[in-house]
Amino acid sequence: MSAPSHPQPTPAGALDAQARRLLWRCRRGMKELDVMLERFAREALPWASPQERGALEELLSLPDPLLAGYLLGESTPPQPQLARLAGAIRTYVAMQRGSALFSRPQPAIPPTHAELSGEVTVYSAHGTAAL
Repeated sequence: MSAPSHPQPTPAGALDAQARRLLWRCRRGMKELDVMLERFAREALPWASPQERGALEELLSLPDPLLAGYLLGESTPPQPQLARLAGAIRTYVAMQRGSALFSRPQPAIPPTHAELSGEVTVYSAHGTAAL
C-alpha cells in the first residue's frame, strides 16, 4: 500500500468505517510504532484497495516486537504482501524526514579549509584569487 498522489486528499474524518477501525488499530502502545503506522495510515487508507487494507490488517495482527523489527528494517516479513507494505511504510516515514524517534543522525561532512578559515576563492577567465 502506498500513498498515491491523489489530487484531493480525503480528510481523516471522512474515512469509511473499515479505514477508521484500521487507523485505530495503528495505536499499538509503543510510541515508535504509533508514529510510523498512524502517519502512514492517515495518508494511504483513503485510496487503499481492499487487498492493501487486508495486508495492513494482517500486519497489524502481528505482535509488537515482530512488527517493530519489520518496520525498523531489522528483518523482512516472509509474506511478499507484508514485505511490500513494511517497505512502503519505511519509505513513507523516511520521505517525511522520519520523526524524532526514527531520525538517524546524518554523517557530519567535514568542513573544508576554506570554510574553516573564511577564505573565498574567485574563479575567472584571468585565473583564481583568494579573497
